[in-house]
Amino acid sequence: MIRAVACLALLLGVFDPAAAGETTFADLARAAGMEAYAVPLKAPNFELRGLAGETRSKRDYRGRVVLLNFWASWCPPCREEFPSLERLQQALGGRDFTVLAIAVADSETAVGRFLEGRRPAFDVLLDDERKTAADYRSPGVPVTYLLDRQGRLLAGKTGPRQWDGPEMQALIRAAIRAGQ
Repeated sequence: MIRAVACLALLLGVFDPAAAGETTFADLARAAGMEAYAVPLKAPNFELRGLAGETRSKRDYRGRVVLLNFWASWCPPCREEFPSLERLQQALGGRDFTVLAIAVADSETAVGRFLEGRRPAFDVLLDDERKTAADYRSPGVPVTYLLDRQGRLLAGKTGPRQWDGPEMQALIRAAIRAGQ
């Protein structure tokens, strides 16, 4: 009965979980260095070519929480944060979560040189014409978004970050749980 009253109070806006000492999604996002959006935002569709020549679209990632990173091999902060994306994928990647890296205004050759012939455990797509970055209103690189299982934007961050820390992992786990 108490749980039902608390749920009703939450729905009516009378109960504030943060005031009760509970951690909110916005709190988790802030701790992870991201800004949570008040409501999930519709993310633009895209269709881009991957490093193996395959074409991927936003639909291919439906059902998984996605950390979408706009980056470039010519960008020093992007190059610095890229290994943390690989570690994050190694820690949490699978059926419920994936990292997705979109190389902006970059060539397949330059990206291949940066990767030194290895393939990360997540997709790297090429946005040579900057169209997808523009659609996502990415002001430059690096810019990173967290998408829910329906492909909606939950949070964002402009600038570099080490993405594999415990705060980010807690945020991703919360997004995974929320979508189940």
